[in-house]
Amino acid sequence: MKLRRLHYGWVMVSIGATILATQALIFYTFGIFLRPITMEFNWERGALSAALSINSLVAGPLGILTGRLSDKYGPRILATLSGILAGTGFLLYSQINSLWQVYLIWGLLIATGGSCFFIPVMSTIPRWFVKKRGIAMGLTFTGFGLGAMIAPPLAQWLISTYTWRQAYIILGLVIIITVTPLAQFMKHSPQRMGLKPYGEDETIKLEQPLALAVEGLSLKQAIKSGRFWLFGLILTCFFFFLQVITVHIVPHTVDIGISAAVAASILSIVAGGSTVGRLSIGFFSDRIGGRRALSACLALAALALLWLLFAKEVWAFYLFAVLFGIAYGGVIPLQAILSADLFGLKSLGVIFGTLMLFSTVGGALGPPLAGSIFDVTGNYNLALTICVIVGTLAIILSLILLRFKGAQYPATK
Repeated sequence: MKLRRLHYGWVMVSIGATILATQALIFYTFGIFLRPITMEFNWERGALSAALSINSLVAGPLGILTGRLSDKYGPRILATLSGILAGTGFLLYSQINSLWQVYLIWGLLIATGGSCFFIPVMSTIPRWFVKKRGIAMGLTFTGFGLGAMIAPPLAQWLISTYTWRQAYIILGLVIIITVTPLAQFMKHSPQRMGLKPYGEDETIKLEQPLALAVEGLSLKQAIKSGRFWLFGLILTCFFFFLQVITVHIVPHTVDIGISAAVAASILSIVAGGSTVGRLSIGFFSDRIGGRRALSACLALAALALLWLLFAKEVWAFYLFAVLFGIAYGGVIPLQAILSADLFGLKSLGVIFGTLMLFSTVGGALGPPLAGSIFDVTGNYNLALTICVIVGTLAIILSLILLRFKGAQYPATK
């Protein structure tokens, strides 16, 4: 019996998942290093957290450029550059002695590296699938969730075993050695390999127009649509409270008397829950639609944030971590799934990159605001209350998006 050849789209999913797992080291370790670094240099948490704001504000506009470049040339060169820049940024960060160095490294090298992997991967995978697009996106971003599960305890172990400086050197080398070679196997689209997207069995001739299966809006058309701005505002709210949790949940937990190792495990459980969310959301969205799935995830996240306001015991933090992680993990792949559904594939990279500007604004505001509130009040209670309010606003906006009657491009089942 002749074995059916594995479609290269699933190879792209495997590569993308592995690269995202490695890149989780960037986003899920900042909060682990926050307390030891601020204590060594006697810096305020708000001041150090501002490095992430600079990172977001720089990466946002760069995302438009990398999205456009990915649309035209594919993700290989960009992902390669990502591994080199992010890894080098970690190596240099191990030698910092002043805040301006922190801002330069996170705001230039690591921000550029981040913009070169996230949007190209997210906007490329949908091109490879006509059927099971939601499942493919969920599996791809499961890689990020698995990496995020490992990153916090790994970083805490490296800090405890060595020093925070040596920990950054080791993590930087891991990023470079893993991402750079894998990036060489990433491809722009099935059409450029003489294939059709997964879900269609026949191959196509290379001389056929590459316009096949690239129906959709241009960036200009997308910006003129109300659903673009509505979806963007939802992303702003989501990334506001997500970045607050990612950066400050570990310091917050340690501040109330929980050990650093247990606090790191809470962030790891958030990542573990996100893996469940990433895996399940593909099946969920393929059946009930991406917009309904988004509303469900945001509602669960808001409930988890409300619970966090009253959490004092370890078990309560663990419950929060599971619920919030599932919700957060579901939203991440939905960004790309909904972008493809709402605007089509024609200019998906640049449209998604432009939408990420909303995400960067939310992500830039959250961590320094929460850090500054702690510096003034000595706790995170007000910051967490603000997160609940912002989360509730996101739910309301998502319900409006459900009723929106603009033109769209539904995902094929």
